[in-house]
Amino acid sequence: MTTTRNRLVLPGLLLVAMVTGVIGSLGAPIIPEIAREEDVPLRTAQWSLTAGLLVSAVATPVVGRLGAGRRRKPTILVVLGVVAVGTLLAALPLGIGALIAGRALQGTGFALTPLAFAVARDALPVERQRSAIAAISVASIVSAGLGFPVTAVTAELAGLKGAFWLGFVLTLVALGVALLTVPPSAEPVVTRIDWPGAALLGAGTFLLLLAISQADHWGYLAPVTVAAVLGGFALLGCCAWWLRRATYPLVDLSLAAHPGVAGAHVAALVAGCAMYMVFALVMVLLQTPDGAGFGLGLSVAVAGSMMVPYAVASVVGNQLALRFGPAIGADLLLPFGCLVYAVANLVFLLAPASLGMVLVLMVVSGLGSGLTFNSIPWLMLRFVPAAETGSAMSFNLVMRFLGFSLGSALSLAALQGFADDDGHPTELGYRMGAAWGVAISLVAALACGLLARAATRRARAAVPAAPVAAVGSEFPA
Repeated sequence: MTTTRNRLVLPGLLLVAMVTGVIGSLGAPIIPEIAREEDVPLRTAQWSLTAGLLVSAVATPVVGRLGAGRRRKPTILVVLGVVAVGTLLAALPLGIGALIAGRALQGTGFALTPLAFAVARDALPVERQRSAIAAISVASIVSAGLGFPVTAVTAELAGLKGAFWLGFVLTLVALGVALLTVPPSAEPVVTRIDWPGAALLGAGTFLLLLAISQADHWGYLAPVTVAAVLGGFALLGCCAWWLRRATYPLVDLSLAAHPGVAGAHVAALVAGCAMYMVFALVMVLLQTPDGAGFGLGLSVAVAGSMMVPYAVASVVGNQLALRFGPAIGADLLLPFGCLVYAVANLVFLLAPASLGMVLVLMVVSGLGSGLTFNSIPWLMLRFVPAAETGSAMSFNLVMRFLGFSLGSALSLAALQGFADDDGHPTELGYRMGAAWGVAISLVAALACGLLARAATRRARAAVPAAPVAAVGSEFPA
């Protein structure tokens, strides 16, 4: 029985990661439909996406710490229960307020991916851990991509609420599978939760994400925007001060400052920004009709289907990373992945707008994702103690959310800053957004490369006798 359960651990974790990825992306392609059906402005409907992102950033580090050791399985089950309640709220005909509240509760599901990494590291044999962690990362990225076409097709066939009812059923299935397959942990738990650190990190992150997501509405230099940004940085500064003095800190800053871990955080933030710029610009380009600006005038179903080649290419990119990572050196994967994102944005910048261009763009972006986001977990875990896995990965996920939000805001800034007299997107706006994406990707590649060199020097100093090639290609078994 124990052997059978051990065999089911990885499939169970993969299912949980895929379901939470689909649920997280559930509302993105149907925001215009939400606005029409609920009879609210598009800006109000946009909160069905923003609310989940904000809650994710706040909840992820807290859930990562709550899910340490023996609390891991109960935490996973409780979070899935919260996601189920949120999906039910969004599915019921209770109005836009309940839908946004439900989407906010669904945002807690993003916090399960770091816990899935921790379960894999705790429950699986050493020789299977690297491939398992990579597979979970692929599942979370691919499912988030596939959530776009699944949502669009379901909404067209069963209506807006049908998409959320599908999410509710999937969440219940994931809850049952987690109950049966996730093993209990024998690891000791931290005796205290760093609630002051959680409050400071959550509040600071919330203010920054709020400012990023609302800057186009409030005004980029409006007093409320400036106050939110300054308040966010002030709270994060207080959080850093506290975390260095807390007995049981929410995030181990000395660990986060290790060059090998810091490089992963930089990649999550800056490459995440470049990736979401591509996504946001492509979705607007595909769905902008004739007469409403520069665009291809395609349906939401076609726009959602463009995530399929991205998802497939992401799997391919991850396999390339696993196969060739030892040859080029583990720490060079992140800079190389960021350069691939630069190529994707360069395609957008230089190629004429067409469906074929979008297909090429999404394939190249998927390869970049496989070489960066899908590689981050097992690159980080070389330097992270087993007991800190959930906390370290949660902090990395917060960096990713910040990058996603910043990329979305920058893409809107490019489209609005170079809009025509009627406020419609222009070709120049898309080109400028792509140019910014190229610059951001190159900065990310440079920063990750410098941190990779620092990590390699530290490894050589720690093991003076180790051959240079071995130090540069040291992967977790």
